[in-house]
Amino acid sequence: MLTIISTIDDLNYPEKTNTYYIVNAPYIFSACWKVVKPLLQERTRKKIQVLPGCGRDELLKIMDIASLPHFCRKDGSGSSRNSENENCFSLDHPFHQQLYNYIKQQSLTTEPAQPIKQGSFHVDLPEPAAEETEIAKSLESELQKFEKGNMLSKSTDGIKIDDD
Repeated sequence: MLTIISTIDDLNYPEKTNTYYIVNAPYIFSACWKVVKPLLQERTRKKIQVLPGCGRDELLKIMDIASLPHFCRKDGSGSSRNSENENCFSLDHPFHQQLYNYIKQQSLTTEPAQPIKQGSFHVDLPEPAAEETEIAKSLESELQKFEKGNMLSKSTDGIKIDDD
């Protein structure tokens, strides 16, 4: 079925791209690619190149350094595990330092806000109806019967159902 769909796609929708280069792919993509690659037609397989790491050396064969993605321009593999590159998640990154300084400056120029006073109020609850009181008493007596019949442990000692 996948082969039929691929054939129809190839015949009716010709591609204008000669080669796709996939770089900085996570391990899961590489594993999936090994499974999917044999299912593709040879012509399609030749158009897709999965390069290890950032693939800088391979990409420099087909493009100049100014066209490289930003993570390929620096020396190193481009992988976050092996890279000596500047860590954009670090608090020492220039962007984070600029943001911190901006927020600090803004906090000094504005007046501190006073908390808004919130009022409180009391809610009167209606008295329980006689029917509710009878239900509570019935539950208490049934629990006491179970306890006396040794059907419950002593954990029910002192149980009292209140209206509170």
